[in-house]
Amino acid sequence: MSTEHGVIDQRVGLLGATGLVVGNVIGIAIFVLAAPLAADTGPSVVFAMLLAGIPLVFSLLTILQLGGAIPVAGGTYVYGSRLVTPFWGFATPWMVVPGVWAGLLFTANGFAEYVGYFFQIPQEGLMYAILLVFLVINVVGIRVVAWLQMAMVAVLVAGILAFVVPGAFYVDAGNFTPPFPNGFGPFVVAVVSLHFPLRGFSMVIEIGEEIENPAENIPRVLVLSAAIGLTLMVALLAVFVGVAGWRGVDQLDAAVAAVAGRFLPAPLVGLVVAAALLGSLTSVNTTFASYSRTIMRAARDDVIPEAFATLGDRFDTPHRSVLLLGVPPILLVPVTPSPVVLSISLSLAILFAVFVGGLALWNLPKLFPQRYEYSLYRLPLPLLRVTAVGSVLSAVVLWVALLTELPWIGAVVFGWLCLGWVVFRLRVRRFRREGVDLPERMRRLHDHES
Repeated sequence: MSTEHGVIDQRVGLLGATGLVVGNVIGIAIFVLAAPLAADTGPSVVFAMLLAGIPLVFSLLTILQLGGAIPVAGGTYVYGSRLVTPFWGFATPWMVVPGVWAGLLFTANGFAEYVGYFFQIPQEGLMYAILLVFLVINVVGIRVVAWLQMAMVAVLVAGILAFVVPGAFYVDAGNFTPPFPNGFGPFVVAVVSLHFPLRGFSMVIEIGEEIENPAENIPRVLVLSAAIGLTLMVALLAVFVGVAGWRGVDQLDAAVAAVAGRFLPAPLVGLVVAAALLGSLTSVNTTFASYSRTIMRAARDDVIPEAFATLGDRFDTPHRSVLLLGVPPILLVPVTPSPVVLSISLSLAILFAVFVGGLALWNLPKLFPQRYEYSLYRLPLPLLRVTAVGSVLSAVVLWVALLTELPWIGAVVFGWLCLGWVVFRLRVRRFRREGVDLPERMRRLHDHES
């Protein structure tokens, strides 16, 4: 194994990183999921968004502490392998990457849906276009990504405000009853599905190596992006249900834009559509930027082939990792499942990462006491313990609740995890024959990280 993979030397400032995270959090998901989840769940879909935010508190505190103590690229993998066990480190990208493929397909599908509000263009062609364009952009580098992201996030926020502020005057309180018209099961599915956008906050630890002054800026980015993202998404859902109700809204094409057309003039409806479209662009954009770093960091340990750890000479980006994320969704475009199934797939993967993150947080003071002790925003030990337990329990509860409703998904996920165990053991055995203790390598930080 070569130890000289290179460290990404580009840096993103506070505003750039906040733009990356806000765009990753809001994205297209809330525009696409509003109608099908409201139709199945009823008015309580707004409460589902709020409830989905409760585990987010534990997740943000976990990200804050882990990202501050060990700010590295691909933090999700590093925390699992260094602070839990080598297998759980391997299992994190093993579980998350297929979820990312589902997320990219979801986003591309949403983009095609909202383009169709104005232009009749073949949906598959639009999906291919957005996936290919942003695959190329993310091979070019994160500075381009951050610069482009700020412009897109500005329009995204403006479009949501154009829907929410005037729409608040057209809300009918009667549309919020009954809260659970189809029972509690669809509500559980909605809570898990709405973790799709909340995944975006973990991006701040995936690009930790590339943020200026990470110890100071990581908590600032989290606070700013959480305040902006959650407020806008809850407000959009509340106005959507308050204006349109919940019956039959899943029959609307580009539903948020269609509802906006009931009370907004055409130019502002166009701004709402533009927000949805740019939300899809920011989602694809930052998904590549974030999770390619997880693959890159795992490859530095030879957990996956070392070729994925190398940086391109021209653009200083993990181009092979970007391709691993970007090519499979392009191939899967013709067989894209429903948006709800896609959102659940990614949400379960993210909840798996939240579970591993909680375990990692619990072990941080014991395994890396100096990193914990000298963190600029160290969580008091009692709060750290509560946060770790809260992360683990919230992930387990949501997993179990969803799998009681959709057991077939549980069977698929469990089967994939078991296959991952076999792949990991085979790779460990292979390296042992070459005289390399792969699990031991996965327990140590690299020189530039320690």
